[in-house]
Amino acid sequence: MRRSLTALMVVAGLLVACGGQATTPPQGGAPAPAAVAASASASSPLAAATPPPSATPAPTPTIKQLAAAYLKVATAYNTANDKAWATWKKSAQTLTYAKRLARAYAAADLAFIRAVQKIPWYGDYKTLARRVLTYDNQAYVSERLATISKTWGEWNDGMDAADKAGLKASAAANELRIALGLPPVPVK
Repeated sequence: MRRSLTALMVVAGLLVACGGQATTPPQGGAPAPAAVAASASASSPLAAATPPPSATPAPTPTIKQLAAAYLKVATAYNTANDKAWATWKKSAQTLTYAKRLARAYAAADLAFIRAVQKIPWYGDYKTLARRVLTYDNQAYVSERLATISKTWGEWNDGMDAADKAGLKASAAANELRIALGLPPVPVK
């Protein structure tokens, strides 16, 4: 009996030293005391950080809502690109200004990518939007490369690759637009 009490005191001392966290399973298949189990789960960061499940899921947007969200994003993108081009046309059109144009295009592409990712796509629309983003991402990467070019040749290489990806993105965007009930736009 005395040995059992001594062993129990040693285990209790180890639990206190460990902050109540059990590091090995109890011997002999005996369940852990309820107090120790409660202490371990209460101090677990995972238990405290897990939010309760939502009582009602977010409603699925209608096709009309998806179309409106996409039009808003696409309009902002086109406006930013038009502004960048107008600024370029008024500039001295040196390599420095060309790199600024590429930077403005890249910023517009990145804003477009992030905004389209936030739209709650579903079904075939999600697949179509993913295709648009794949090509738009390729354009973005090429434009970013053009921003760090040291020569006109490097800039042209980056912007040519961006233009090719942009054409594919426009074609994919028209496919998405048609699926959303929107008219296609001319590919430039």
